[in-house]
Amino acid sequence: MGLGRDWMPPREVRRAVRLGAIITIGSIFFTVFPVWVWLQIDPVIRLRDIYISCVVLPTLISPTCSFFVLRAQIRAERLAALNDQLANHDELTGLPNRRAFFARAGTLQTDAHRSTDIFACAIADIDNFKRINDTHGHDTGDRVLKGLAAALADLASDGIILARLGGEEFAVAGTFASEAAARIWFEALVRAVEHRHPGNLPVTISLGWCVAEAAENLSSQLSRADHALYEAKARGKNCAVKTATAGPRVVAVA
Repeated sequence: MGLGRDWMPPREVRRAVRLGAIITIGSIFFTVFPVWVWLQIDPVIRLRDIYISCVVLPTLISPTCSFFVLRAQIRAERLAALNDQLANHDELTGLPNRRAFFARAGTLQTDAHRSTDIFACAIADIDNFKRINDTHGHDTGDRVLKGLAAALADLASDGIILARLGGEEFAVAGTFASEAAARIWFEALVRAVEHRHPGNLPVTISLGWCVAEAAENLSSQLSRADHALYEAKARGKNCAVKTATAGPRVVAVA
């Protein structure tokens, strides 16, 4: 989703209003206080005129100062949000990219270690994607990628992170109550994509997945999932393969 030129989150609006109020109050205080001190030394000028000046002048000046300060803050916040979008999301699909996937999946894995849940990750690849590009053109290929990303996002739930690793390859990771629950979810994911027709074309995916072992890092898990993905391709595609220490196990998807 793009960011408009005047976009600013409600939280930042409240912060901007508070900053403006602080600038106004501060400017009044730092004008009144020196004059008050001066009057204690030389009380010749009429007090009313001095105090009116102390209030009116800052009130006229501070909005201008506030405008420039707030405009700079809004631009900085907007730039930070845009930089975060570019740094952590895939430009074509809007999904998190590899960098964001590793950061968020790492958090999920840590949470799983603190509970009875298991952590599982997978790599999914669009079947025959080169044929789609060669036959229908790269624009259609892009529509398929965006359609698949939307389908995956719709199917995801709490505790699941999706990302586009690059090309036609996507990564999935999440916490599950058990290995059986993870297997059911990954199988359902493959079946759902088959019936969604991303990009208005009959599209299927092959998926390799694994359950995290003790003290195993995410890179190692993705490597094992990638081996399972190759096994899924070899078994005829459009299926989910689970790999483990004992070797990959194929689960065909009807």
